[in-house]
Amino acid sequence: MSQLLDALAGYVEVLSRSAHTTTRAEDRSTYTGHLAAAAEIFVCLHSGHLSQAKKIVSNQRHAYGWGYLSGDEGSAATTAFDRFAKVVESSNAV
Repeated sequence: MSQLLDALAGYVEVLSRSAHTTTRAEDRSTYTGHLAAAAEIFVCLHSGHLSQAKKIVSNQRHAYGWGYLSGDEGSAATTAFDRFAKVVESSNAV
């Protein structure tokens, strides 16, 4: 579980930094949505509900696939999410 929480913390750190440094006002609500989903994932992981966390990650994969975050900030957030998602998707922790 520690590996999942560490991966989530790394993702949230990049996502938060990107949200604070973006100059694109239209991206801010998207960042807020991703941060809210990360909070939901944290609750699931902390409560031991990996299957629910995986569902949220799957939904976020779709959100990242349909949405577009601009600039270097967006690229960093997308890369960080992909790294985190792979850890969750490959986990069998309980």
